[in-house]
Amino acid sequence: MMSKVALSKVWSAGCAIAILAGCLLVACEKSSDAASIADAMPNATEAQREMIRRMEKTAPPTLNGVQLYTGPERTPTTKKGLTIVGYNYTDSAITNFSVDGAGAGNIEVSSRSYSYGGGACCAPIPQEKPLPIPVDIKWQRDGIGERPWCKQTVLLTGPMPKEANYFEVHFYQDGTIQVAITDYPSRPRVLMDRYSPALRKANGNVNNDTQHARCGDE
Repeated sequence: MMSKVALSKVWSAGCAIAILAGCLLVACEKSSDAASIADAMPNATEAQREMIRRMEKTAPPTLNGVQLYTGPERTPTTKKGLTIVGYNYTDSAITNFSVDGAGAGNIEVSSRSYSYGGGACCAPIPQEKPLPIPVDIKWQRDGIGERPWCKQTVLLTGPMPKEANYFEVHFYQDGTIQVAITDYPSRPRVLMDRYSPALRKANGNVNNDTQHARCGDE
């Protein structure tokens, strides 16, 4: 039988590894295909590594290092292609945009009669995933001259419709983006006039992409 001192040392070592793994899980924003933290701990036993792997699988998601609350809402349970549609309330057209790498086409400047663009399939949203989850939106403006690609990570939240058919991306004038899963394309959230499909106004148009996004070469 192991002595009390030996048992105490084993218990202390196990607790230390569990605490270290917990801290790393909260501090790091780890993608689903990244290596396990357990693989970087050569002194841990196989049982301890397995415990860490289980913790990784059940740990709440994070965004920019902040742990996210996962409520009762979840992504759709059935594997179904969600058609991507985009709403452009900004001052200039978007020639390309994507959702987590899935290309979605172009979006004209919205108007009172023109609501959304895109219409491509499909948004790569994982099944039966607790919400909220982070989604990467990437886009490029229409126009002449330098047109950098911009990328912004936003949160997909609930509620979820009974019939999930569309993935909506809403580009706002202040540079923020909101996303939603719907049963049918929504009416525009902002109703405005436009000068042309490419421009909100004849002159003086401003885009605030860099306020909330990272912009540069693709």
